[in-house]
Amino acid sequence: MAVVLGTGFIIMIVVWVICILLAVVVSRFDSTVAYAGIVFIILAIIITLILWFYPRYTPPDMTYVFVPYDNTTLLRTAVVSVLGVMLLVGAVVVIVFHVFDQHRAKPLKPWTY
Repeated sequence: MAVVLGTGFIIMIVVWVICILLAVVVSRFDSTVAYAGIVFIILAIIITLILWFYPRYTPPDMTYVFVPYDNTTLLRTAVVSVLGVMLLVGAVVVIVFHVFDQHRAKPLKPWTY
């Protein structure tokens, strides 16, 4: 059984790889440009959401076939989509407030005169 990857999936892989690499490279700078990595990740999230919710192209079929839809499958898809968005938002919040938290060095011995 062959697995066929769609164009949107390949675009998402390329966008995420480029954005993560740019975020890692930019995070090494000493100026305020180091915070541009967050912008790259947010850009990747926005592109992912657009490609995720963008309707897929289906070629028009000339014969009409009635397809009964299972409402629980539609509900599960909606729930998984919302949970995926919340996972991405939570990951960004963790990165912003935990990973980028500034830690100051503390002296091992207190200064005594």
